[in-house]
Amino acid sequence: MKKINVKQSFASRSFKMGGFQTLVMVIVIALVVVLNLIVGKMNLSVDLSSDKIYTLTEESKELIKGLSDDIILYYMCQSGNEVEQIEKVLNEYDSLSHVTLEKKDPVVYPNFAKNYTDEELTGNDVIVVNTKTKASRFVKQAEMITQGYNSTYTATSNTLDVEGQITAAIWGVTSRESKKIYLTTGHGEVDLDSEFENMLEKSNISTDALETKSADKIPEDSDALLLYGPMYDLTDEEYTLISSYMKNGGRVLLFLNAEAEEQKNLNKLMTEYGIHRVNGYVVDTQQCYSPAYPTILQPTVKEHDITGDATDALVYQANVVGLTKEAAVRSTLTVDSLLETSVEAFSRTDMTASSIERIESDIAGPFSVGMAASETVSDDSSEEKSAKLVVYGSYTMADKSFASTTQFGNRSILLNTMNWLCDSKSKSFAIPARSLDMQQVSIEASDKIVWTSLLVVILPLAVLGIGFTIWFRRRKR
Repeated sequence: MKKINVKQSFASRSFKMGGFQTLVMVIVIALVVVLNLIVGKMNLSVDLSSDKIYTLTEESKELIKGLSDDIILYYMCQSGNEVEQIEKVLNEYDSLSHVTLEKKDPVVYPNFAKNYTDEELTGNDVIVVNTKTKASRFVKQAEMITQGYNSTYTATSNTLDVEGQITAAIWGVTSRESKKIYLTTGHGEVDLDSEFENMLEKSNISTDALETKSADKIPEDSDALLLYGPMYDLTDEEYTLISSYMKNGGRVLLFLNAEAEEQKNLNKLMTEYGIHRVNGYVVDTQQCYSPAYPTILQPTVKEHDITGDATDALVYQANVVGLTKEAAVRSTLTVDSLLETSVEAFSRTDMTASSIERIESDIAGPFSVGMAASETVSDDSSEEKSAKLVVYGSYTMADKSFASTTQFGNRSILLNTMNWLCDSKSKSFAIPARSLDMQQVSIEASDKIVWTSLLVVILPLAVLGIGFTIWFRRRKR
């Protein structure tokens, strides 16, 4: 029996090669483990979502960069029950200066939230606290991830609004400025769209209802009065009330309703500030959503403080009332057009006509579908103020179909309108929610054949061929 020389086997070439390969593998594995630990501690990640839903916008970054106060985000969540989408966005804030993210387990700290809110925790809520002023905002999970339902109460879509809610809350606890507008009631006004309400709230603008029929005056804390798609006219007393309010430097935002009854007093109020309401509704086959929908207008955006960052954006309104500037306007009054139709537009006054072709009773355009008027006035105390009126041809200007996304210019124009009316010195941080719906990727039949052939047949055969070639050459040696 042949005696095995153990010492000689350790000195063999095959042992040295095997030992070297093992050492390299151990070093590589150790490096991977260490690198993972370092990356984990640094919270490095890449947002691969199609529209960067987990990446903060420049608006949020600029706001936080300019803060003088420090902010703590208390993430109220039981350990192990974190919502991944919320946590990812909160970690983005934690990487910025002036903001610290701190988790608080409600089970471990059952009374902690009571220091800041009386509302009941729902699982993944956030409390935003200004460490200097102790001002705080409570943001519920349901506000950060919302779900829509159809008529059968089946969930239809998810939207992620973590950044919009958190950035608005940060601005709310650091801004020294807040505004208030009153919404008129009693004229068949359209319910304010939830998206518009959300925009106002995010912009630190509070709202309250005002029944002008029974009011002696517009409240003194009113920064603006909003009439949203009223169906019925103002009474003579209401006209006098609002007219007096404006003569003393008041601000009014009016969204018209093409289906409204005759509104002599409301039209009279607009006429006082150089804006004429055209009868009927506008049809524009040149500047519209599509030729099949010539009453969904895509007007030209004119230059103005209100339209500043939306001059190149698409803006839409549906079922719109046309506007023109009064022929005779006093020298102290400035009247500007914000949105304009094409020269081919006309106003349809015969509601029974169905043709989109112009008929004899139609009123020729072009028209404005958004106008702004301003005038420097002296109020009862002889203090100079600026009266302002903004009129849009349709309340659909603020409809969520157009205003819920930065894809269109409606959102930006609405925010700028509120800032212009309220003389807001702060920028509005109303960041839109983002869709979490999974997008289906469609592949053409021809592409399916190509990719199937490549991945299932060609590549495996290529790998086998290369392996066989290497084996054959070594065998010949």
